[in-house]
Amino acid sequence: MVIKQATTSDLDAFYELFTEIMHEGYAGYTPSLINHFLTKDYNKTNFFLWLERFFRNIYIAIESEKVIGFIVGDYTYGGVAFISWLGVKEEFRKKGVGLSLYSVYEDFAKTKKAHLIELYTYPKVEPFYLKLGFKRVGVREQGYFGQKNYIMNKKLGEWDESALSS
Repeated sequence: MVIKQATTSDLDAFYELFTEIMHEGYAGYTPSLINHFLTKDYNKTNFFLWLERFFRNIYIAIESEKVIGFIVGDYTYGGVAFISWLGVKEEFRKKGVGLSLYSVYEDFAKTKKAHLIELYTYPKVEPFYLKLGFKRVGVREQGYFGQKNYIMNKKLGEWDESALSS
């Protein structure tokens, strides 16, 4: 398996898997909410623009020339890195792909002098993030799109104002 930073030339392969995982019922989202994500908020054009403008960072896991997993995280702001999405093709789950993707993103965050990584997740996958050293810092009973959100953080270090220049 190879983990690489995605570019716009990887977009079709990444987005094919993103769509597949969304249609599996990611986070218990309803079909209409999944349709909203795929046609509005997280359509292929938006991902293209985010990559092109260095707004979001996408790492992909590749096995036998196929994308089998991804992590989407923001570039850091104020010393905080934020993970938006992590997904692994079903037959590759529980085989270290998610851990490898997360590790690469954490390394990236450290190069940007992030002192904290934050994410919102849902109850079913909270144990995965706890194993990575995240702590639940809050719960929204009806958070984004009416879903129950677990707010989780992982401390990487102390805030350092010199991070503003990186």
